[in-house]
Amino acid sequence: MKKILIIIYILFWIFQPLFAQQSIRIDSTQIDHILKEVMESSNIPGIAVGIAVGDEINYTNVFGYANMECETDLQINSIWHLCSISKQFSTVACLKLVEENKISLEDKISKYLENLPNEYLNITIFNLLSHTSGIKDYLNEKNLYGFEWEKVKGQVFADTLNFEPGDSWSYCNTGFWIVAKIIEKVTGMDYNTYLTHEFFNKLQMSKTQRISGEKIIESRVHGYEYKNDTYCNSIEDIHLYKGQGDGDLLSTLNDLLKWNLALTKGNILTKKSMLKLWTPTKLNNGKALEISPNSGINYGLGWFINDINGEKVVWTPGSGFGFSTASLYEPDYDLIIIIFCNKQQFLLANEIGFSVFRNILN
Repeated sequence: MKKILIIIYILFWIFQPLFAQQSIRIDSTQIDHILKEVMESSNIPGIAVGIAVGDEINYTNVFGYANMECETDLQINSIWHLCSISKQFSTVACLKLVEENKISLEDKISKYLENLPNEYLNITIFNLLSHTSGIKDYLNEKNLYGFEWEKVKGQVFADTLNFEPGDSWSYCNTGFWIVAKIIEKVTGMDYNTYLTHEFFNKLQMSKTQRISGEKIIESRVHGYEYKNDTYCNSIEDIHLYKGQGDGDLLSTLNDLLKWNLALTKGNILTKKSMLKLWTPTKLNNGKALEISPNSGINYGLGWFINDINGEKVVWTPGSGFGFSTASLYEPDYDLIIIIFCNKQQFLLANEIGFSVFRNILN
């Protein structure tokens, strides 16, 4: 009996933070004020914010333009480029396949991809999802934007790894494109078809879809940059984008709130799988990784992890095509914060999200 009680006690403290909810109040007026101030001070054309606590969406609002040239105002149902928030979907899809015993995170990628270089043979799916593979990033390191997978694979795989798999951490979009290819191999479905079938349709995320430069998408938000004291269109041509799994999704504020609510309430993955997403990754030497020295910031699977004033926060930022995005979650308060901006500035939405987070907790 004593052993059983000890086990129950341990399990309680493992799982309790995941879905515990402490009392907090959302002051809509104050949040409106923060967002209007940051829009003006940071020269942001438009911003959308959604906040949920527990099972309830407590706040959604939009400010500014979806399209500056046409002076089109943002709407709640405006469609945004998620950028790297897209990585949440490829990560969760992998964990779903693990639950179905179709793959293991410890599987070598050589089980699913042929003709790999010898130094790639020890790379696992876990390495891909935790950015510990050592594979060169096809975007930031190899400058292969706009190329099809076969061209990207040929160029990247011909190069050496940055480090032995599991020895270090380096953000790698290539790894998530490989994840998408593994999902296709295992399911026998196109990657985006699988996401639509497994997640979007079931959660009624009717506006969430793959990015397209050719398709006419009603209510799509336009992306901008701010240079030399003026706004300009994003220089990244969406028509050229070919990637999968790393930054390829469009969605709305309400759709992404649906996704986060379903995920954090255990309606997509089990609690055990959720813990894997938000457990700090350890390197081969047994130490928890830090994405930069003395930052205190770790990485799980698809989510960054940090403690802010004693509060655990997990989040996924995104940037590109004239956008900055962020999806934050605080488990103890069961607090979700979504930020979309149509100004390309690295970690801009991230900073805004944490400002809102601090305001709510204070």
